[in-house]
Amino acid sequence: MSDYKFDQKLSGDVLILRFEGYFNEPAGRNVRQATRENACASVCKLVLNLEKASVINSPGITQILELVEDFTYERKGRVAFVGVSQLYQEVFQVVGLTGMATMCNDEKSALEQISASVN
Repeated sequence: MSDYKFDQKLSGDVLILRFEGYFNEPAGRNVRQATRENACASVCKLVLNLEKASVINSPGITQILELVEDFTYERKGRVAFVGVSQLYQEVFQVVGLTGMATMCNDEKSALEQISASVN
């Protein structure tokens, strides 16, 4: 159970990452590596769309935490989540992700939220 894919899109100064499938440690490492490459390396705002994530295991949660820490602390940016199920919202709250990122219902509202934020 390690099938996943993701695509990324730059929208102005925001990186939109859409993830699909099983979010585990290898998937998380690949996502994090992609955010460090080329044009993405200088972006400080991230929308992480998890609507199509079938499962996020514990090592996957760790990778998401490290990704959010990179954007919020290293890059001094902002992160918004889209499509996080109630179960994972509770997990994200327990590990402190909801204090570092914004939960949104859709990409449009996520883009509005982090674009309106003052760094």
